[in-house]
Amino acid sequence: MMKKASLQSSDSYPSERYGWYVILVLFLVTVLSQMDRQLPTLLVGPIKAQFAISDTAFSILQGYAFAIVYTLAGIPLGRLVDRGHRRNLILAGLLFWSLMTMLSGFATNYWQLFVGRMGVGVGEAVLAPAAYSMIADTIRPERRGRALAIYYMSIGIGSGASLLLGGLILQGLPADGVELPGLGRLDTWRWMFLLAGAPGILVAGLLLTVGEPRRQDHGRGNTSAPSIRDVGHFLYRQRATFSRVLVYPAILAVIGYGSLAWAPTMLQRRFDIPSAESGVTIGLLIAICGTLGTLISGWLSDYWHAKNHTSARFKVTLVGQCLLLPTVSVWSLMPDPFWCCTLLGLSLVGLAIAQTAAPVAIQEITPNRMRGQLIAIYLLLGGLLGIGLGPTLVALITDQLFNDNAMLHWSIALSAAPLSAVGLWLCWSGQKPYAQTMLSLSREASGD
Repeated sequence: MMKKASLQSSDSYPSERYGWYVILVLFLVTVLSQMDRQLPTLLVGPIKAQFAISDTAFSILQGYAFAIVYTLAGIPLGRLVDRGHRRNLILAGLLFWSLMTMLSGFATNYWQLFVGRMGVGVGEAVLAPAAYSMIADTIRPERRGRALAIYYMSIGIGSGASLLLGGLILQGLPADGVELPGLGRLDTWRWMFLLAGAPGILVAGLLLTVGEPRRQDHGRGNTSAPSIRDVGHFLYRQRATFSRVLVYPAILAVIGYGSLAWAPTMLQRRFDIPSAESGVTIGLLIAICGTLGTLISGWLSDYWHAKNHTSARFKVTLVGQCLLLPTVSVWSLMPDPFWCCTLLGLSLVGLAIAQTAAPVAIQEITPNRMRGQLIAIYLLLGGLLGIGLGPTLVALITDQLFNDNAMLHWSIALSAAPLSAVGLWLCWSGQKPYAQTMLSLSREASGD
């Protein structure tokens, strides 16, 4: 087991070897968070049948039950990240969300499951702000694009693993459930929650091998913890940039969470493919295509950064958006499962390229002392709009516009196409403001 205090490099950053170890541990923790978060996607049928709820009610359970507390807790936790011990905050969050995931398996009514999903949101709210902040203080700037991209792969791999492993487990478990000593026979969907939450307890021990990194300032002014007014003033001064950099990922989150939350159910309703089977396929697509897009994004980011492109980190988003728009708009409308999955995979590559660029682009133009709070705001928008609205928007179109479950494929397309066009415009129109913000911060750092 690696010691917490690895060899320090000649500058203020830890050794490169230790830096990658930190990323590996945070990677594993984030994979588990995504598995717990995405699990209900495979359980639409049994949960709807258990509690007699509509698509819209299920989407709120999957989306806003998690997203509201995840995003609202993110702001105060972001301030704790900027001031406190980030490793310990992640450790407490991991233990809490793992426990709440397991307790969700014992819910006896809709509202108990709703509270369980809220608990998962509270626990996970601290992870991203703390992880991004730790990585920025552990990895040197010239390697940060690839480092954050590799860490960001954990989101795609975790989401994919949730569906892939979940589908395999669903195929392996008896349809009528499994006996649990002392509690009797539990339905299969309840076992899924128990099995998803348990690994978090084990991985918590691995976090103890990671130390709290020294905070780096990179020459950008004082290092004291900023007030909310300081953060608001900074955002107002750079509003032309942050109105794009913070909003476009939220738009993509609506598309991504909306499409993927309903993809297994759409394939079941349209092509009669069981969720256990489609979950394996979609899980592989998310893991493979998401990883490919993430690696492309990180490589392009560092390549253009090395070429001294002023808006290098944000320029990457245009590549992803141009691939996303034509594919995400039509994948669900394809006439057979093969072409549905092929175009879904291409859209996931584009989505990963554009989404991976977001935290890197935000960190590049944010003073160190504000990074936790700015990442928390980024997650707030992505949570309320993406995790919350994404699945619900698709369900509302199905229930209210069509009033027909068989039209789910059209609901997915009608929600994704216009939003993707808006996302492309935000990234295109934000290139010049982003470059101007970079130049402004560079002048401030040099004292000009």
